[in-house]
Amino acid sequence: DFFNMAAAAAPDLKVAFFNSIKPGFGAIPAEGKTPLLPFLDACAAIVPFFDTLGSTAFKPVKMDINGNVAKLRKAHEGKPADMTLQELIQSEIDAKTTKAKGSATDAMLWLKRALSFIREFLTAVTEGDRAAKGSVKNAATGAYTLTLKKFHGMLVKGVFSLAMSAVPNWEGLIKALKRESDDTEEQIVEQIKGFVADFSAHLDIITKFMAENNLDPKP
Repeated sequence: DFFNMAAAAAPDLKVAFFNSIKPGFGAIPAEGKTPLLPFLDACAAIVPFFDTLGSTAFKPVKMDINGNVAKLRKAHEGKPADMTLQELIQSEIDAKTTKAKGSATDAMLWLKRALSFIREFLTAVTEGDRAAKGSVKNAATGAYTLTLKKFHGMLVKGVFSLAMSAVPNWEGLIKALKRESDDTEEQIVEQIKGFVADFSAHLDIITKFMAENNLDPKP
């Protein structure tokens, strides 16, 4: 199946975070397009990741992702259940409403940017010198600079700066992701890498589609 559509339930703390995400991202369909509703369900399932960072400073990020997922769900109302993300955006391209206030295109653009932040952070935090002092904070700061910072005004940059300073160290992050499971540090790292690989395949297709249609303007 393209997505693991297991019913959402209270988290089983005996299962490590990245093994517990349901629904999760799966293989890309043969036609290379993203089924909209399963994709939004998977995006919503990522949001609790910010809770593992142990700070309410990430609340605005969670609200942003959830808000854009909600906007895309609303834009889909009355449309076919099996509609793809690309078809939804294409309908706005054809109607010349991509820049309209509250458009699905704008919501997807900001959702893509937030997802890009998550990917860059998880990649940097697992591939860098994990034992180095401040490695998690540096990974978060670097990911923010690469993805979101250039699109934010001073006020939002200040909110993110606060969030970056509140992230745990490497040991704290692993503990939060491990929860009450028996998984080792290396198993947690492999879970992160597996998630990033599945997640990236979808993000790359969406990023390419937005760029090809000139929907991802430079700041």
